Amino acid sequence: MKIAVIGWGSLVWAPDSLKLRGEWQSNGPTLPVEFARTSKNGRLTLVLTPGARPVPTLWARLDCATVEDAREALRLREGTSAPWIGSWPGPAPRHALGTAEISAWAEAQGLDAVVWTALRPRFRSQDDLAPSEAEAIAYMRSLDDAAGPLAREYVERAPAQVQTAYRRAFEQELGWRQRS
Repeated sequence: MKIAVIGWGSLVWAPDSLKLRGEWQSNGPTLPVEFARTSKNGRLTLVLTPGARPVPTLWARLDCATVEDAREALRLREGTSAPWIGSWPGPAPRHALGTAEISAWAEAQGLDAVVWTALRPRFRSQDDLAPSEAEAIAYMRSLDDAAGPLAREYVERAPAQVQTAYRRAFEQELGWRQRS
């Protein structure tokens, strides 16, 4: 069974326990992602975001025998609950943005199944709230010496093709540039 995982953030450079079969491919589906979710350690992370400009994502084959195994492997890596893991084919996740694009892309790739992280925006502990560009910049500037370097690393290590509006603003306003 050909099962893939889609990535656009830290999953790409730090798959951790997620067992990939091969390298990340740069021709993933084009999805609306933005730096719109505050994480437990203070980073502003990339998530599927309503109204965001779609950007190309990445994908890799997973070393899993079933869709259920793939969902569970991604759930464990992401440290979330099952409703926040999307899968195709399968039931829509709680945050279903991008599902139609992923389905069409998966069929075109000849894949049997795909999984992805379907977390929604959350800013300053308020679910479904994405910060404005100005709020995101102000938030990044406000981070302390513990969270600031983690946030910067996340932005700088995000895959080069994930060129969001906020990423360009972070580069212009904060000097945070893609690592080579």
